[in-house]
Amino acid sequence: MPFLWESIFKSRIFPFFISCFYFLFFLPVFGFSFNLAASSCVQATSGWNSMQEAVITLNNSRGKTVHLLARVADEPRELAAGYQFICPEVVRQSAILFDFGRSFTSRFHMKNVFAPLDIAFFDHFGKLVKVEHMSPEPPGFSGKRKFYSAGTSYQYALETPSGYLSAHFISARNSSLDTATVH
Repeated sequence: MPFLWESIFKSRIFPFFISCFYFLFFLPVFGFSFNLAASSCVQATSGWNSMQEAVITLNNSRGKTVHLLARVADEPRELAAGYQFICPEVVRQSAILFDFGRSFTSRFHMKNVFAPLDIAFFDHFGKLVKVEHMSPEPPGFSGKRKFYSAGTSYQYALETPSGYLSAHFISARNSSLDTATVH
């Protein structure tokens, strides 16, 4: 018997066997998980489709008016859905305004969101209270989740593609949301 195993190891059969093993085991188990984001995103979800679109008005820190087409999430399933599972190319070309209907304290996360975002928190008067940059979690991430919050109560949260708010001078200093344009 030792002779048979020795001949297998020295022959071309063993490298072929190892290659097949890697292909059949490691590629499906580990390789697939690295591409999870690309393979599991969609252009729209039912929560995304049910959000109405509205042109909202923001007043920036330079006293200029900025008009932005945004989806408005104001129903429970829309508020829960947000950008989850939406493909990055859609996220980079859209905005979502979350309207909680009252002063609210909660946190946002980036689970199943595949592109970086900026989030602006506004109080019930429309005054901007905080801006945060949010980074997506790596595919297959199972560690401690990062949460983003205003640190105070707010009624509205506006998610935009990363860089949009700073490019339009939307900052906590003298920026606001015209709440009359929300619906």
